[in-house]
Amino acid sequence: MRCFFSVILVMAGVAASTATAEDAIDIKVVKLDAYQKAIARHTGKIVVVDFWATFCIPCKEEFPNMVKLHGDHAKNGLVCMSVSVDDPDDKAAALKFLKREKASFENLLLDEAPEKYQKELNFASVPTVLIYGKDGKLAKKFNATKPEEAFTYKDVRKIVEELLKAK
Repeated sequence: MRCFFSVILVMAGVAASTATAEDAIDIKVVKLDAYQKAIARHTGKIVVVDFWATFCIPCKEEFPNMVKLHGDHAKNGLVCMSVSVDDPDDKAAALKFLKREKASFENLLLDEAPEKYQKELNFASVPTVLIYGKDGKLAKKFNATKPEEAFTYKDVRKIVEELLKAK
């Protein structure tokens, strides 16, 4: 009997050791109030929130830059979050993308009508990036609704690094 349990424990250890960081990546379906609570939880840190969707090509092209930003500055007090505006029925596709991109930060999928979150958060389209200061208040919004408002993660990085330097 003891031998049988040892085999089970060894097998469980092998299964656990073969788990990858990708397995830890998840996406949580939330309402707008839960998103706002997630931001509030990180007061005292700089928070970058990337609103995106699997149907948005510019979103997916810029997303690896968010992952890099997180990797470069998480140790300095930066919190990165992604918020998919895909339909909750498309959660599996969003999660597949996040795992492929190695998005090892908090990932949410907003379960709200576009009219509600667009009005509440004051943006009309994705990609949109919101940067919150250490005080928990919105410090900068990037949204390319108009061609002259186009942005890249170079613009986002510049603001983040300025905020991280500020005491």
